[in-house]
Amino acid sequence: MAAGYWTDVGQVVTLEPSQLDPEYVDDGVAVYIERQERSPEQATARTHRLTTVCVLVKRVAQSAAEARLDAVVDDIERALDGRPKTWPPGFTAPQYESMEPVRAPAGADWVGALFRYTSTIPKR
Repeated sequence: MAAGYWTDVGQVVTLEPSQLDPEYVDDGVAVYIERQERSPEQATARTHRLTTVCVLVKRVAQSAAEARLDAVVDDIERALDGRPKTWPPGFTAPQYESMEPVRAPAGADWVGALFRYTSTIPKR
């Protein structure tokens, strides 16, 4: 794949998780804000928000479902590694919090994962 990644799942990216309907999209990523909270740092509690960003991935399972999902996990981690210098001023680089599998309904041929990252971002 391009740029040293294992997959090309990033070709379909949306801000709406519902647009990853497996009937219409084989592989895709949705990025959205799950919640915002007060910044845990006293110095930024009034000026910033702790934001939890979710990255939802869905892929056609084919025969090697877990291997296909592992490849996407690796690609997402690789894409975020080494990027702290590119975030806008006042934003902290996203910190990995968790990943959980998203199970398809019985008979469906896809696998998925939901990643959670946190970042402190300035209030507007």
